[in-house]
Amino acid sequence: MTPRIPCLGPEALPESLRALDEGRIINLFKVLAHAPNAVEPIARVAAALLASGGLDPVDRELVILTCATRYESAYEWAQHIPLSRAAGVTDAQRDAVRAGDHGASVLSPAQRGLVAFAAAAADRPEVSDAVYAGASRHYDDEQLVETLILVGFYFLVARVSTVVGLEIDAPEGEDVLRMARLMRDG
Repeated sequence: MTPRIPCLGPEALPESLRALDEGRIINLFKVLAHAPNAVEPIARVAAALLASGGLDPVDRELVILTCATRYESAYEWAQHIPLSRAAGVTDAQRDAVRAGDHGASVLSPAQRGLVAFAAAAADRPEVSDAVYAGASRHYDDEQLVETLILVGFYFLVARVSTVVGLEIDAPEGEDVLRMARLMRDG
């Protein structure tokens, strides 16, 4: 798909984003720069979700990959292959998530409950008591709410990427995590 909305150059980004990494900003933020009042707050939410939180980095990435699959976002999936690898997600775990196999033996019992919870929240407005119980056995309220925030945030990312035909520009996982930490701490 040819991009419907072009990426803007670094000069269109707020200085706080331009200063992060010598102009190596992912295409998502270059498109979001068309909404100048929103791009920096959205980037700060992304940084907070990636650089800190109650979920283990592997669990966080499994949730995001689940969202990428449910929302059919090739951009989101490509962005999070290196991020998930850097966090410690295995190829087998990524394959299971991509196949929608939430009961795969490569996932721990806790992770099975978490990805089923994230998938259910992505698919419909409520989750069943059984799905909720499967996640809440292993995760506390902070982690469950964070999971729901991830599901909502990555819906935003997915729809921006799929509707505008965002060109994939997958960075190295450690680069994005380093930039997220800089934004969080800056």
